[in-house]
Amino acid sequence: MKYNFNWNAVSGGAPYVTISTIALAFNIVSIEKLGSPERVIVGFDEKQCVIGVKPYFDEPNVKPYDFAPRVKNGWVRLGCKDFIKYLGALAGESFIPSKKYLAKYDDKENVLTVHILGDHESEYGDNNANK
Repeated sequence: MKYNFNWNAVSGGAPYVTISTIALAFNIVSIEKLGSPERVIVGFDEKQCVIGVKPYFDEPNVKPYDFAPRVKNGWVRLGCKDFIKYLGALAGESFIPSKKYLAKYDDKENVLTVHILGDHESEYGDNNANK
């Protein structure tokens, strides 16, 4: 049996997306899960309270966001203050302090998902389960 080992997986950690009051921030592992695309599109499933992010491939009628060129200190931040206010109202979250979510990658759909009502950590490391 052949394996395809990622020899940096342990040192790189897990794919996280941090939500603050003004932005979505993607760590280097989540960036790499997406394939470090030049641009991404961001979607939201309101019923399930899930954010989806995937590489942009010239889909019509969607707004792409610059992504890989924006990497700074191993993170990409996408400013979206109004969306986060709306998200906080729906989820009953203030995102103060910011909250770190374990992202899940669906390789069939090529989408990184963030389940807002799932487990998360504040920027200080507290574990919080569904409220």
